[in-house]
Amino acid sequence: MPEWFGGGALGSALGSVPSEHWKGQWQRVQRWHKKVQRIRVKAECSELDAFDFDDVVACLQNCYHLRDWLEASYPTLKPSLKTFFEQHFELGACRDVCNGYKHKAYKRPSHDAEFNFYREYDYFCQEIEPEHNPVRYRLAFAEGKDLRKFDLFEFTETIVRLWTEFIATHLGPNC
Repeated sequence: MPEWFGGGALGSALGSVPSEHWKGQWQRVQRWHKKVQRIRVKAECSELDAFDFDDVVACLQNCYHLRDWLEASYPTLKPSLKTFFEQHFELGACRDVCNGYKHKAYKRPSHDAEFNFYREYDYFCQEIEPEHNPVRYRLAFAEGKDLRKFDLFEFTETIVRLWTEFIATHLGPNC
């Protein structure tokens, strides 16, 4: 029998206290968020490529997966997390992005299984600041008969800010 080091599918990175396991996922969210912030700076001067979009999607997936980690670490938070997602359209939309890239046929969206990433050309930017990239990156979700549009980077910032506030409120500001 071979000698195994660490433990569990995720190894020793989880730590020994189950209620602390979520912190590794939160740190992962923060690392992905930093990547998205760098991509945002890149987008000011040049167009993004498929790798950049993959990184944004990965960030949003990790943001949504934080919910699972928190529920597993603190089962008593499940009702609060449910309410949190119900109160913030953006969190349900984040879930749709996450599951939309996970499943070919997404059947139970929070808002819109056919959400859309799109690019918008800002003609005024091109005239005023020709050195800047005139392309703006957006997300759109159906909301009933209406359409909710978001700047891609502001959307990501909102998701991370909401999680930061939730964690500070429910687990303490030093988490």
